[in-house]
Amino acid sequence: MRLLLLLVLLLPTIAHASNLRVENVRLISRGETTGELYVLVDVAWDHAWHTDRNHDAAWVFFKYQFPNFNGTVHAKLMPDEHAIIDIPGDDTPPATIAVSADSTGLFVYPQENYRGDVRWRIRVSLEPGQYERVRRQGPVLEAFGVEMVYIPAGPFALGDPDPAALGFGAFYQSDASGESDGLYHIASEEAIEVGPQAGALYYRRANQYQGDQQGPIPAAFPKGHTAFYVMKYELTQGDYAAFLNTLRDEDTYERFSFGGRGYQDQRGSLRLEGHTYVADQPARPLNFGSWDDQLAWTDWAACRPMTEFEFTKAARGPETPVASGFPWGTNSRDALARVVGPDDDVIMTNGWDESRLSDATRPVFGASYFWVMDLAGSVWERVITPTQPDGRAFTGTHGDGHVRDRARADNPDWPHDWAQQEGHGYRGGGFYDQGRTVHEFNPHSPVAYRRFGGWAGAYPTRAYGYRCARTAD
Repeated sequence: MRLLLLLVLLLPTIAHASNLRVENVRLISRGETTGELYVLVDVAWDHAWHTDRNHDAAWVFFKYQFPNFNGTVHAKLMPDEHAIIDIPGDDTPPATIAVSADSTGLFVYPQENYRGDVRWRIRVSLEPGQYERVRRQGPVLEAFGVEMVYIPAGPFALGDPDPAALGFGAFYQSDASGESDGLYHIASEEAIEVGPQAGALYYRRANQYQGDQQGPIPAAFPKGHTAFYVMKYELTQGDYAAFLNTLRDEDTYERFSFGGRGYQDQRGSLRLEGHTYVADQPARPLNFGSWDDQLAWTDWAACRPMTEFEFTKAARGPETPVASGFPWGTNSRDALARVVGPDDDVIMTNGWDESRLSDATRPVFGASYFWVMDLAGSVWERVITPTQPDGRAFTGTHGDGHVRDRARADNPDWPHDWAQQEGHGYRGGGFYDQGRTVHEFNPHSPVAYRRFGGWAGAYPTRAYGYRCARTAD
């Protein structure tokens, strides 16, 4: 006897600048003896690329929603037996499907050099551990996607050739007396000595905001030399609403605690409509979230936080740093057309879309060497810092797709606010108010500036945001 159970769920689109769609989800359970579970899902986005340098990708993961169960169960994937389903008349290029080693999700991206829109129907095999429960209860399977950019392995430089950057905590290679002896080059993932000795990594400390000037930085701390993926855009309000809607009711009290006075006037658009969280501006970067909120979302999405070193690698790649340079490769804002507009959304003032993004137009889009968007401006990037003990303990573990009691991330190497740990800081600058004077951290900060790089303080505000990463398998 063969049992065929087909459940269809059409998910609303969460819009980003390249309009990622993960939709038309169909969970199929087949074969009482084999316990086969698989899902068909359509994944599409605009302005995709695969070049000789790198590629963008969608990180796709799945959650079971069982009847009469308050919350969701993260779905594990089989290591293989996945396929692209041919759609007659569709000329989208071949795709690579790369399931993560921990089976929590998969990356899909153009298999060969390509630039343009993509759409694939994917057949994904699920681990059969939930087969009996699926057969009995007939759950809904929800699919989620995050746009990411592949950052290839290789060396890069920390620091800035402009001496003025030292006053903002920029990293440098120390001479024998602790003064700058030029840029510090990351050439491996080996441990890094820190201190006022020749050849070590060092930085000035005007106050507690830059760090403790201690080390070493262990080999396990992710330094950016190993390949990794990073979110193409900052975590959005639509992303966070989708997360909230999968939590147990009691856990939403913990994870949505930032709807206070002034929230709606300061770029906030999340609200509760009946029993569903809605983002009126789903593509707007999430602000007002706490560090624990952001780590909880990261654990739920089976990703991990990004480090200060990885922020630098994602911004400038192997390029020789420009003095006081921004992620787009110059030290000028004059050509920049990507700004926070008068309605508080990130817009292109010249009307361009990302089909016109190229190495030559990076200063117009504010795109990094690897075409990561908004690493300076929009909202601050919260990152793991190697300049505090709790940050140096970070080993780069990934979330497992499940949040624990009170919807908390619980990876022991992550520096949690709920555990009174201080291991994150702020990079890239952020937008505070319309008409505010532009300076070294409002809204854009040069790549190497670390005015608040080693500081885990401050209440959530309109200017603080986040993006996560995954180590490439």
